[in-house]
This record gives sequence, structure tokens and C-alpha cells, in this order.
Amino acid sequence: MAVFILDTTTLTHLQRKHPRVTDALDNHTGDVVGTTKVNVEEVVGGWIALIRRSKTNGQEARASAYVAAAMEIMAPLVVFAKSEAALDRFDQLVRLKLNVGKMDLKIAAVALGLDATVVTDNAIDFGRVPGLKWEDWTV
Repeated sequence: MAVFILDTTTLTHLQRKHPRVTDALDNHTGDVVGTTKVNVEEVVGGWIALIRRSKTNGQEARASAYVAAAMEIMAPLVVFAKSEAALDRFDQLVRLKLNVGKMDLKIAAVALGLDATVVTDNAIDFGRVPGLKWEDWTV
């Protein structure tokens, strides 16, 4: 049984019902498919910030609908926490100066600790992380 971690863009593709991504997800029913606390922060945190900045009821209602839709997509997924070992691995990755954003490095650190494959369409950044397995389900 393989472990797959969906990154933020993949979660967005799922929310938008990208046919290749939804088909690939359906083909991994025997595997563990999840996301990380980092991704939940990015997805939900962004919509919550939009709710807080809303100036009209319509804006707030739309942003609230996006939060509900995001939660519906993430509900069946395992959410992997940032363990102390993952955070230590993150610190090691930062010291390598890979020119990869901190959130992506945190996702990579969690994935490395679980021997998981990150599902992303961001090959440029995740491809820089030594030893990280990744797949792009959009192609």
C-alpha cells in the first residue's frame, strides 16, 4: 500500500473536478491518500482570510461556500501532521538552500518521513528536493 500526499494545487484541481486528477484518485482506492496540515493551512487559511476581509454579505457568502467546498474535498483524506522529526527534516532541507518555498519544503519533509509520494503539478520546486518522490496527476 502506497502513501500519496496531495499538495495544495492538486486539492484545487480536485475541487475544480479536473478529470485526470479525479480519475487518478479513483485509481488509488487501495492506497493511503491524504494531505498535510500545511496544505490545510494554505487552502482553508486563504478562504478564512477572504471571509474576514469581506465587505459585503455577497463576498462573505461566496468565500464561505469556498470553505465548505474545500472541507468537502478534504474530509475523506488523511491529514498528516508536522511531526517533530518532519520539522527537523525541514530544517535540514532549508540548510540545503534548494530555492524552494518554505511551505513546499514542509510538505516535502512530511512526505520524506512517511516515504510518501507528493502529488503535484509543481515539478520545478518538488523536483529539487533530494530523495522526494512526486507524481503529476494532471498529465
